[in-house]
Amino acid sequence: MKKLTALFLSLVMVLSLCSLASAEDKPYAGQTLTISTFAFNAELLQKNIYDPFMELTGCTIVADGAANAVRVSKIAEAAEGEYDVVIIGDMFVKQLMAEGKIDTLDADKLTNLSAIYENARTPMGEGYGPAYTFNRLGIVYDPATCPVEIKSFADLWNPELADYISIPAITNTSGPLFYAGVAAAFGLEPGKDDDAIFEKLLELKANVKSTYTSANNTITMLNQGEVCAAVLLDYSYTTAKSANPDYVWVNPAEGMWGGYNMLNIVTGSKNKELAEAFIDYYLSYDVQYAEAIDGVDSPVRTDITLDEEHAQNFTYGEMVSQLILPDWDFVTEKLPEWTARWNETFGVQ
Repeated sequence: MKKLTALFLSLVMVLSLCSLASAEDKPYAGQTLTISTFAFNAELLQKNIYDPFMELTGCTIVADGAANAVRVSKIAEAAEGEYDVVIIGDMFVKQLMAEGKIDTLDADKLTNLSAIYENARTPMGEGYGPAYTFNRLGIVYDPATCPVEIKSFADLWNPELADYISIPAITNTSGPLFYAGVAAAFGLEPGKDDDAIFEKLLELKANVKSTYTSANNTITMLNQGEVCAAVLLDYSYTTAKSANPDYVWVNPAEGMWGGYNMLNIVTGSKNKELAEAFIDYYLSYDVQYAEAIDGVDSPVRTDITLDEEHAQNFTYGEMVSQLILPDWDFVTEKLPEWTARWNETFGVQ
């Protein structure tokens, strides 16, 4: 019944958008929606989201893809109205909010909001945009080259892994998640026990081949045998496994730290109504299902059911309630200090 209802609502939305697109006086015809988004999976995003939305609404989408940190700088420096929507990770949403670059939206216009997990609806507070996917941090290793079995973050300190692992830089989306995992591995608390946490990271340095800012580079190192294990987010495992299906994914024994990617309106957007329609469309059943089936993102809709093959690499279903989600206000406050100490430990990224 839930699935039939979802399909009905999705059909209503599509028919509604079709009526807009077929009308002589289309409200979005001639409008250009400029999106700041991730650089990867561009072809699938075009197929599953951009092309159908343009066809239904008559608008034109311009997608500007780059790494998270680069995009934060570009949006912060951009003229007002240059961007309409930003699709970016949680930590970077907080940074943009601090810069005054994230606008509120009218949640009443998001017809799909009630269909997603409650903790995905307003992760940064009432009035701000929803999450469209969850992710979780884990360890990926190659059993053919790794000299030890890995089950936890603590296992990364094994001396047999000397110069053989890759970890995320603290400034990556996954960096603070890894920092929390390191703390938990040794019974420590971020903010309270930072000295002790960085002592443990200094001990780990002998095993670290690279601290990455690009997960793709780390996957290449894994494929070439330069490292045998890497701390990665789940969607990067999908990419890694396509190169070698024998790679093992580990949910660390210490817990599943995770986060989300979000949809928000950029302050000064001249196409705010269109931006809200786009965000709502991104949460629709058809888009969420297509992205999941194509291995792009885990769905946040509660009415989507995936078979084992398509669900295995995603933060999906019961896993959502098991995620440990950071306090991003606290992380944002501490990040400058952690970054300075991280650079002293591992070198400037």
